[in-house]
Amino acid sequence: MLCDAPANAHSPTSLPLCSHCFDLLPWYHSPHCPQCALPNISGALCGVCLQHAPAFDHTFAPFRYAYPLDRLLHQFKYHQQLPLGHLLANALLAQLPRLPIPAPQVVIAMPMHLNRVKERGFNHALELAKQVQQQWKVPLDNEGCMRILDTPTQAGMDMKTRTRSLRDAFATRQSWQGQHVVIVDDVMTTGASMHAVAKVLKQAGATRVTAVVLARTLKHE
Repeated sequence: MLCDAPANAHSPTSLPLCSHCFDLLPWYHSPHCPQCALPNISGALCGVCLQHAPAFDHTFAPFRYAYPLDRLLHQFKYHQQLPLGHLLANALLAQLPRLPIPAPQVVIAMPMHLNRVKERGFNHALELAKQVQQQWKVPLDNEGCMRILDTPTQAGMDMKTRTRSLRDAFATRQSWQGQHVVIVDDVMTTGASMHAVAKVLKQAGATRVTAVVLARTLKHE
């Protein structure tokens, strides 16, 4: 997929990559905050989460958002390479525990506004969420939470600006009382979108929200 060399058939994630490109994948094994997944020395909750905790409770992110994963994700999202999305999802699942504790009751994809779905042709987060649902055997709810505002692209915005932009962007019509919800997305940049969705779910009664993302953007990258 990246250099046209023969793929490594024995890759643990079954990604169509040669051994060299597989080794270049930006695996995220360094200590990091369990809530926001930003790096720190101890691997404990960071100061930001202790003082201004996001609405989501935990983040799983097996990769850093860096080369060459960014190229693979770009092909998946913007060039309709759906099989590649399934392979990336398998790479995600290979790094996740069998089931979070406490066990979730439902999986949802990061909601995408209908205009964006029509433009792109699919919701990339939903394709990843389908694989998570199959792995964990947890029901997938594709209609319980919606994106009702088609907000402008968030590229280049800081956390505060993104948070303001996402105010009232998501909504739910159902009760999530007592549920542990898993939200699946491709990349967490500032966490503003994940926070906005988790906040809506908790206002509707959810007791715990776990973020599952393929990659985390780190502040120094």
